[in-house]
Amino acid sequence: LTKGRCGAVQSSLRKQRGPSGSRRKISHARVKGKGQLKLSVEVQDRILVLHIMEAKGLMGKEYRTCDSYVKVSIVPDADWKCRQKTKTVPDSKNPVFHEHFVFLVQEEHEQKRLLVTVWNRERNSRQSELIGCMSFGVKSLLTLDKEISGWYYLLGEDLGRTKHLKVATRR
Repeated sequence: LTKGRCGAVQSSLRKQRGPSGSRRKISHARVKGKGQLKLSVEVQDRILVLHIMEAKGLMGKEYRTCDSYVKVSIVPDADWKCRQKTKTVPDSKNPVFHEHFVFLVQEEHEQKRLLVTVWNRERNSRQSELIGCMSFGVKSLLTLDKEISGWYYLLGEDLGRTKHLKVATRR
């Protein structure tokens, strides 16, 4: 397990509400083609343990396979102390990571979000492109009433910084 330099991370599960108070739906077009990430979050006292398992359906520019990695952080984070990342898995649309990250949640983190981003490292440069992301409210993670585990859609940056969307399981 790796331990972050910062305090704690937490994730909230509440859905954003529209003007009428109903839950806002995320259209299929907003998640199509970005891929999915399998993860789990466990809470032990004020410690979050995030397990990044694997991804599937990742595509780089021009629909090539990716050299992908995952970054996790508690945001906003002005001094970047809470960022951690997986190893880069080369040349795969379906990379397997199986890495654990530990965040000690401090009181000031409760109003923040646990941000999970998936990146494609460009082969001939040090630059990376964002494939997709998702986030969880830290306070809701600390008061977890249901398990966070399974496949989640990678969302665009605007949506992913404020939401997560679990892939529906077939029955």
